[in-house]
Amino acid sequence: MSPSPTPPSNLGVSRVGLDGQLVSGVAWTAVTRLASQLVSWGSLLFLTRLLSPADFGLVGMTVLLTGFISMLSEFGIGSSIVIINELPLAKIRQLHTVSFILGLAAAGISVAAGKPMALFFRSPQLGLLVPIMGLGFVLSGLRIVPYSMLIRDLRFKLVSLLETAIAIVQALVTVLLAWRGMRYWSLVVSNLFANALLAILFYSLSPSRFAVPKFRDIRKELAFSQKLVVSRIAWYLYSNADFAVAGRVLGSAALGIYTMAWNLACIPMDRLLSLIVRVVPSVFSKVQHDPPELRRYLRILTEGAALVTLPLAIGAALVADSVVAAVFDPRWAGLVAPLRLLALNVAYRCLTALLFEVQSSIRDVRYRMWQSLVLLAVLPPSFWYASRWGSGGIAAVWLCVYPILSAPALPRILRKIEMPVRQYLEAIRPAALASLSMVGAVLAARYAWPHFRPGVRLILQSATGASAYLGVLFIFFRPRVAVFVHLAFAPVNRGVEGFYRWFRTPPSATPGPAGPGGDVL
Repeated sequence: MSPSPTPPSNLGVSRVGLDGQLVSGVAWTAVTRLASQLVSWGSLLFLTRLLSPADFGLVGMTVLLTGFISMLSEFGIGSSIVIINELPLAKIRQLHTVSFILGLAAAGISVAAGKPMALFFRSPQLGLLVPIMGLGFVLSGLRIVPYSMLIRDLRFKLVSLLETAIAIVQALVTVLLAWRGMRYWSLVVSNLFANALLAILFYSLSPSRFAVPKFRDIRKELAFSQKLVVSRIAWYLYSNADFAVAGRVLGSAALGIYTMAWNLACIPMDRLLSLIVRVVPSVFSKVQHDPPELRRYLRILTEGAALVTLPLAIGAALVADSVVAAVFDPRWAGLVAPLRLLALNVAYRCLTALLFEVQSSIRDVRYRMWQSLVLLAVLPPSFWYASRWGSGGIAAVWLCVYPILSAPALPRILRKIEMPVRQYLEAIRPAALASLSMVGAVLAARYAWPHFRPGVRLILQSATGASAYLGVLFIFFRPRVAVFVHLAFAPVNRGVEGFYRWFRTPPSATPGPAGPGGDVL
């Protein structure tokens, strides 16, 4: 007698529920990030006229150290809470105490590091800037655990709305202070203000008590966090070595230009990474012991990420000269070369970020740690050598050296989750072929309209490239694109339907039962 099959109902409900959380989390994060990004773009255009490249470069030097200290103070505690989702409350409270202590220590390190930073970069202003920026670490120590608990509980809507509101406020405060003549201090003060607001809001929404740390109880979690933090520190050092080399060798003005090129080129990656870091670890942690589901989510997310990232990154490289000529004044003429090179590397880094999140979810952090250390050993000397060709030479290292060093990890990750390489590449195929057609269309447009004004040329090239990209997708891959269009608009449709039901319900009607988040179903 053959065994009866396992009833699929529980798995089906679990999958549907997790799929809904994934779509809702991505949708809310994407919409709110887009709203804040529109404000940020507008404020950035104002700031390029109110502040000089040297102002941006000076704050960029400060962020080099404070970002590194932030990585140390976080110590991977937030990621450990999300990935190891079976942590009991007693351990979480102990980790919260550890996080706050590390925040205090980070603030002390920032105070001590001000003068050495000023001497290294030959900028006396850093002696005061670095300690003041370090004051935010105390509040960050209070924020890490409450924020991670909200993310672990899949409360993406609430977190996205709060962060977006704070980002908009920060952008407005920055422009106001710069307009009042505070120069680089406008960037510093607005950042501290936003950090304080986030800490207060997250702690009030998800308060966590303190408990005396007993390291024998949390030894396993701290060992996991240690590997994460080592790989992240190595990542931070080699990711910011290009800025350090540009500031030290080429000067603050060149660093300001390189920083602006990085920000413009990495806008698509930052937007996608915000979705990945916000939503994907929580979802992957739920299915980390179910390889078929893990492969399914990786395939879907990779195809969706490629459809968005590839055209934006490649398109930015194609129209970089038109963007700089149309938007910036002559002081930013050196922006074109690094912008093109950095944009070409963006798509690769976005897609590999998904695989690295899978690597963390299956807790293969030891290999990731050693790979990050290899990148740390090779990339900084490469940046220094390439600096003889200016900011464009530094940007070229990301395109030529980084993929060679990071690629060996990709087949290892696919092998661990038993996913064929061909299946993974199939998820990228629609976006890759459509992007190739976009390249041909834009190059043809450049040849056809070479003498138009920069603004008109930018509009024509962008419209031509977008038409070619969308045309190939909807002619050859319409069913696959239709799935993502449906997923993208599903939360909007549900919201419209809910509003219609609410509008049609008489005021005296009795509300339904409360859902998990307190909302009425």
